[in-house]
Amino acid sequence: MSNKLLSSTAMQRTVIVFALLALAVIFVSSVWHRIQSPSLVIETRAQQADRDAMSRVAALMQEVERDPENVRALTELANFFMRTEDWDRAFAFWKRILGIDPENRLALNQAGFTLFQKGRHAEAAELFHRLLDLDPDNYHSHFNLAIIYKYYLDDQAKAEEHLKNILDIDPDNPELMERVRSELDSPLPEEGP
Repeated sequence: MSNKLLSSTAMQRTVIVFALLALAVIFVSSVWHRIQSPSLVIETRAQQADRDAMSRVAALMQEVERDPENVRALTELANFFMRTEDWDRAFAFWKRILGIDPENRLALNQAGFTLFQKGRHAEAAELFHRLLDLDPDNYHSHFNLAIIYKYYLDDQAKAEEHLKNILDIDPDNPELMERVRSELDSPLPEEGP
């Protein structure tokens, strides 16, 4: 009888040892899989960031519903849609801001950029010109206009005028100044077949 008991106890120990070994193997393989697949963690963080962003957008929309002239909330919404490259929605919010404050320099610039992204180059140029009316030394607007005129509106003379204006303003931006000189030296790109 003690032989049977010993064998039963030994068998229980063996089963417990195998169970513990199996759990250890599962744990080690799980850790190894996480090391080999870090995207699992990134996807979770990205999903959380998306949820947070959507919650923030919903809260901002409620703020705008309560106060349609809340420029801060409208600006944050416009910037959110620019980051997601939803140019139509971004432009709609910049346009609302300009309806409230037609001289809002950030809205003029960003609305011009969204129109440019939408391929509405002449309208983008109008907004950059409005910005220059408020701030003639805004070298970013001069540069944007130079690019629009040179590459999209086929007006080399206006492009050169805006590039030369940047040289006259002489902003402390070596990269921009190099790009301006390069644009002045480079011919108009050839048309494709």
